[in-house]
Amino acid sequence: MWVVVTTDHPKGPNDYLPFKPPYQLQRSEGPCPFCPGQEAMTPQETFSMRGPDGRWSIRVIPNKFPIFHIEGEFDRRGEGMYDVMEAIGAHEIVIETPDHEQNVAFMEPVQIQKILQAYRERMLDLTQDRRLEQFLIIKNYPGLFNRHPHSHIMAIPVIPRRIDEEIWGILDYAERKERCIFCDIIKEEISDRRRVIVETTHFLIFAPFASRYPFETWIVPKAHCSDFHLIQEEEIVDLSLALPTLFHKFYRLLSDPPYSLVVHTSPVQARFHRQEYHWHIETRLRIGLREGFEWGTGFFVNPTPPEDAAAYLRQIGSSEFGV
Repeated sequence: MWVVVTTDHPKGPNDYLPFKPPYQLQRSEGPCPFCPGQEAMTPQETFSMRGPDGRWSIRVIPNKFPIFHIEGEFDRRGEGMYDVMEAIGAHEIVIETPDHEQNVAFMEPVQIQKILQAYRERMLDLTQDRRLEQFLIIKNYPGLFNRHPHSHIMAIPVIPRRIDEEIWGILDYAERKERCIFCDIIKEEISDRRRVIVETTHFLIFAPFASRYPFETWIVPKAHCSDFHLIQEEEIVDLSLALPTLFHKFYRLLSDPPYSLVVHTSPVQARFHRQEYHWHIETRLRIGLREGFEWGTGFFVNPTPPEDAAAYLRQIGSSEFGV
């Protein structure tokens, strides 16, 4: 993959503000189904965290309108030269907080810990279904259909092309150098420092070399591990401090931009699981415009060098959580 990084007249944060989409959601009529007191409006929860008073702080529910559904069989068949099958899998919604107006940039670390623990517990449970090969955790801010803070756990029976390409690249690097490419990237970025945004005990947050998108950010555990659902408790605590720090920087630098976040982890079943993989989180701001050149060539054009993006973000003071 090639990326064209513009360095002659690079764009800074203010250049993107006019291109922010008008993402203010229309206020829906009636109550929000994700808010406390409206639990009957959602499917029965698969997981929750509740206090002694019975009030929930986290709920996980099946998506009422899932992309993948757990019931049924694959029924793979041919239609002429094409292959089709049923969209078997799981699609769950993690309702991240009872507070409808909450923002990760200001969320208490203890609440983020609960979100991460919910991800882990649901993935551990879903790995027992041998039909499911790949897990993805996806968060869009603001939500596309409901502004109440939530994210998606997707479990699918095939390996997405993006993950497959990452695996082949990691395996090729490991075969040639007998090392993990992500572990080497961490060492390189810590040594270079120009693209580092936040470094914690267990994680490095940085703008990747030749970033595809303006202000693209990766969050990578320093310890090699292929599977997100094996994350340790001390790593959860550390990550719960790092995440609001990063999004607080985005909030202040780019006036609360819309973004997408995805967790990449190894395929889970034995036949495709790869110990060489290194789980990580990628974030991308939904700002700026894709041009015809990018669609036509497959190249990415990034008008903000990652070194500049990291420098802008470093200048924003750390959040109140002290990372």
